[in-house]
Amino acid sequence: LNPAKRGAHAAASLRPPDPAFVEGWSPASGVRMVTLAPELPGALDVVRALTSAGVVVSAGHSTATLDEGRAGFDAGITTVTHLFNAMPPLDHRAPGLVAAAIADQRVTVSLIPDGIHVAPAMVALVWQLAGRSRFAFVTDAIAALGMPPGTYRLAGAEVVVDEMAARIGDVLAGSILSLDQGVRNLIGFTGCSAAEAVGAASAVPARLIGAMDRGMLRVGARADVVLLTRDLNVAATVVGGCVVHAGPR
Repeated sequence: LNPAKRGAHAAASLRPPDPAFVEGWSPASGVRMVTLAPELPGALDVVRALTSAGVVVSAGHSTATLDEGRAGFDAGITTVTHLFNAMPPLDHRAPGLVAAAIADQRVTVSLIPDGIHVAPAMVALVWQLAGRSRFAFVTDAIAALGMPPGTYRLAGAEVVVDEMAARIGDVLAGSILSLDQGVRNLIGFTGCSAAEAVGAASAVPARLIGAMDRGMLRVGARADVVLLTRDLNVAATVVGGCVVHAGPR
């Protein structure tokens, strides 16, 4: 990650890109996706090493310019980590990584639809520009999700959580957005259908990481299913074909 855009990540934990460090990383060894800043020296070599091993590489926590973002996508980066956040804003004279990602048909854009990390109008704009096949959303939720307001710990740091967000000082530190609330928000922000919003939380990210046995209902797919009510609240959760959670009847 670029130290200038590290967000809530500890500075002491950062390291420069090094192909030798990621040697052996692969889905088989437990590494499915890696976020890095493509503008850092040596980053593109790491991108090539990871993608050749089947790891999905995401651009994020970055100060990349438009050209640096494009170079990262040409090297094999296929997505971005929480679009707009921990990167320069979209600017009409300095389009940057945001514009590079939205414009590139090879790239799946993901963002946090809590209405705080990205304004609802901007979520709607990205939805219109990227389309449902390239739009995924992430919660970026921390362990305080579902907990009452208070003070919690994140990677050794003190996090203050209120009814809407989690912060370390003035810096957003992940979110407290649940996936089902994200689905409801996406519909409210964009006017998309329930099926499209659910797809942005399931089928699109599953396809991005090559998990073709997930994100769909068909014979042979994983029997991991969330059942929603008509108002899109969780009615039941099925994992491996077994009901592990059932809401009130």
